This record gives sequence, structure tokens and C-alpha cells, in this order.
Amino acid sequence: MKFNNDFKYFYFGPCLIKFTLSDELCNELLEKGKKYNPDARNDLAGHLNEEFFYSETDRNWFVENFKSYLQDYLKFLKKYKDGGIYTYSLKENNVSLKLTSLWINYMKKNEFNPLHTHTGDLSFVIYLKVPNELKEENKNYIGTDPCGPGGISFVNDLKSDKMTISEVNLFPKEKECYIFPSKLHHMVFPYKSDCERISVSGNIDIIE
Repeated sequence: MKFNNDFKYFYFGPCLIKFTLSDELCNELLEKGKKYNPDARNDLAGHLNEEFFYSETDRNWFVENFKSYLQDYLKFLKKYKDGGIYTYSLKENNVSLKLTSLWINYMKKNEFNPLHTHTGDLSFVIYLKVPNELKEENKNYIGTDPCGPGGISFVNDLKSDKMTISEVNLFPKEKECYIFPSKLHHMVFPYKSDCERISVSGNIDIIE
């Protein structure tokens, strides 16, 4: 099976995949996000002061530029499912994808996202800016939290033992994109550095 993009699959119950996006796509997302479109906080779980929806025009632009990554995700999901691991049934070449929401997050010190899920079938997060101050704070963190400040944790099961991979804990890099089932629990940890981390998230329906 041939894929359009290089990606990493995390050995984990749900189908969680990481892509690295182009500079061009990330820069355009950042510029379009500066328009400060409608406030998204009433529809989101985050404890952030600045979360904004993209316009319909920007959503249409995004779909055209992001669809190859989604197609690769679905191709891999089909392979994953056929391996006897995944239970969701996909009719090959007979699905369409509908972007139902797209928003930008400006995360600052002491802000966080609690453990939550999304709506739809698929979700994604794209990291546009990860400041050096935050990288240093995470690197120098002392404690038992496996993510550290500013990290993201994907949680499939609250039970954890040496025989089970129940969660994936990550400190993201700029241009990284994670695509995952919308009902996969995840959370974002706060940090103390006086800086701003910028990410973009969205939800997608699979229509058969």
C-alpha cells in the first residue's frame, strides 16, 4: 500500500498517527489564524482565553491542503483494521470526509486542556509554535508527570500496568500533526513560562 506522506504510527490501542506538515501549510494556517474569527470557547473544553474559529473560506482552503494526510490516515486505518486490531469497518474508496470545525488555540502560562474527547469521527491537532522557553521548561521539569509542562497525553484506559500501553505521552514539536479517533481521551498540561504556544485543532465526520 502506497502512502502520499511519511508518518509515524504509535503502538497503542486507538489509531494515533503523527505527520510532519510543510512550512507552507503551517505558515498559512498561522497567518489565517491572526484574523481573530468568532470566539470558540463556548464549544471547547479548554481553559484558555483565546480560541477562535476559522472562517468558512479558510476551512475550504484547509480541506484542499490537508486531504492527502487524511487519505493516508484512512488507508492506514484500513490496513490496521484488516490486521485484526481495529473494529471499525471502512468501505474502501467509498467514503467522504466532512470538516465540521476548525479552530486555533493561543495557549499561555497556567492555561490547560482537561481530559476530554471531541465530536465527530476523526480529530487532529497541529502545532504551529512551540516557544524555546517552553522547551527549556519541559526539558528541566522535575516530577513524575510523563508529559511535563506543555505536553499532551492521549489516554485509552485509566488502568496502566507493565503489560499494557494505555496512554501515549508527548511533548510536541512545531509542524507536527496528530490525527486520532475523536473519542480518544486526551489532555494538555499547563506550564509556567511566560510565552505563547499556538496550535490548530479540528473535527471530521466520515460519511459512507
